[in-house]
Amino acid sequence: MNWKQFWNNKASASEEAAQVGRIMAGKPLDERVLEKIAKQIQTQLHVKPSDSLLDVCCGNAQLSELLLPYCQEVVGVDFSEKLIEEANKKTAGRISLHVADAAHVALNQSFDKVLLYFSFQYFETYEYGKKVIANLLAHAKPGALILIGDICDQRKFFSYYHSPKKYLHYLKQKIQKQQDMGKFWHPAELDQICKELGVKGHLQEQEAWQPYAHYRFDYLIEK
Repeated sequence: MNWKQFWNNKASASEEAAQVGRIMAGKPLDERVLEKIAKQIQTQLHVKPSDSLLDVCCGNAQLSELLLPYCQEVVGVDFSEKLIEEANKKTAGRISLHVADAAHVALNQSFDKVLLYFSFQYFETYEYGKKVIANLLAHAKPGALILIGDICDQRKFFSYYHSPKKYLHYLKQKIQKQQDMGKFWHPAELDQICKELGVKGHLQEQEAWQPYAHYRFDYLIEK
């Protein structure tokens, strides 16, 4: 899958939530739900008013903006030029934004908190996922927390592909190498990556109110 092309195409949607694929039952997620997600992230990361936050795979910065009131600074990174264009339009300089790939971004700055939300599924191999996490760690201050959120859960694969029609669609996409859901990760894979990188990682099951809790999980890393 050409993910850059995929997300550049998504950026043309009129709805902000649709630009970044935050859809539920065929409709863009309500702003109030996104505000609740931002508050949950603030709690999980223990974000303080003095903190700097790096939001990797920030898309059009819809979530980044909602996190800005909780901290001193938000820096956003995404590899989609079109989504960063949309982000720049709406943030008007309130957030520093950069076009870069998650595994290779090199900012001359380290952060108190690091976030990668709703995107880890697009790193489709163990090796590439490890590179991404290593780069998140490289941008985190000693003692920083890193939250990888909304990860497609291999344990709950059939909670998403729950009907014959949906599963056949998955098989068709797999044959065509056009799987738009990317990789379903097992928490044990992230545990192993953290072990290899010498850091502590913790599975965080999502709460029932979270829109995709039936097939996703969160993962918190301590540097």
